[in-house]
Amino acid sequence: AEDSRVLKMAWSLGNAGWDVLVCGSTPTGKVDKFSIGYANIERLQIKYVVNQRLIAKLLRKSRRRLRKILETLFPSSKSGIPNYQRSQKALKPIVQRFSPDVIHAHDYTALPIATEITQLLRAQGKKVSLIYDAHEYVPGVSHLTKPLVNAYTKAERFGVAQSDAVLSVSEPMSDLLMPHLKSKKRPILVANDPLFAGQQKSKLNLRKMCGLNNKTALMVYSGAVAPQRGLSTAIEALRKLPNVHLALIANPENATVKQLEIEASDVADRFHVVPYVPNSELVSFLSTANIGLIPLHHKLNHEISLITKFGEYMQAKLPIVVSDVKTMAAEVKRLKNGEVFIAQDVDSFVAAVKKVLANEKRYKKVYTKSVLAQRSWELQAKVLVNLYNKLAGVKPKPRKAKAFTVKY
Repeated sequence: AEDSRVLKMAWSLGNAGWDVLVCGSTPTGKVDKFSIGYANIERLQIKYVVNQRLIAKLLRKSRRRLRKILETLFPSSKSGIPNYQRSQKALKPIVQRFSPDVIHAHDYTALPIATEITQLLRAQGKKVSLIYDAHEYVPGVSHLTKPLVNAYTKAERFGVAQSDAVLSVSEPMSDLLMPHLKSKKRPILVANDPLFAGQQKSKLNLRKMCGLNNKTALMVYSGAVAPQRGLSTAIEALRKLPNVHLALIANPENATVKQLEIEASDVADRFHVVPYVPNSELVSFLSTANIGLIPLHHKLNHEISLITKFGEYMQAKLPIVVSDVKTMAAEVKRLKNGEVFIAQDVDSFVAAVKKVLANEKRYKKVYTKSVLAQRSWELQAKVLVNLYNKLAGVKPKPRKAKAFTVKY
């Protein structure tokens, strides 16, 4: 429920005159409510919250035994989808009370639940449209086991057959989704572009938080942190870039972040972990850096995605240094707004960074108003709102726009 794509959609639809309720899973086990603009958000206890480090330790000792115990204690459902029955039980009364005209399933984990609820409402005589928003290509999700890939794929295909529209985040993903979903209709593109008109000036200054003056070179990475995101390459490169600093905007308590801090112990004075800022302020917060980093490893979903931070770096007018993952590398070469390096190759990374720092203005000059306007959430929101209005057969009166601000 705090995914930037989910929040942007809810905010845009609320401003466009829709009554919006977002339901998601609480990360703590504690039910809570908050809002963004006109949209309301409820986080429910639909997942089991466990100590991940303890589970990892137990798994190493007795993986098979623990799996059998967990399956006995916490059966998912006959479908093989984790938390399926628990989610249905929590969501059905809320959906019945809200009585939606459109149900929007965000990603493959939500679709099985949304499909069953949609079928329930339709059986009761309610006219309701179902949208499947495919955030990822399931066969390319590295953490899913083969049985889960099969279970989610089966659920996806069934859900898509019941859906009125399928959304995709990129054209390369759409190319893969059509045969995967056994669908002859191409998904509608709603890209993960950042706020443009909805941006707000950050109350914080990234450079000052790192204790740096304006002349010191600063690379930045913002977003999810995991080994396959390639930050170890950037840290190793710091040893060959003696006057360059790296800022990581992430959760300081994340286990991978803590591991990266250990890796960077000998360059700790040039590696800065800073906490997240509100999404509406992120572009402004990023703008004091010199380079935006996307050092991804080669994974299928990395190859086909044009991820959110790509557009955020663009809106912040940062040159981008990206690994040679297919879609984003091609976009950098097309726009000439940065340099491409060989994934996991430190020397290649260092060469790309040095090339950008030698002539930043050359890379920044491509960020004209027209280029940035094409990479804006507001442009994507028009597609989304038009789809909702078409499916429901309505044209609600737009409301006075509220700021992109989360209120707890």
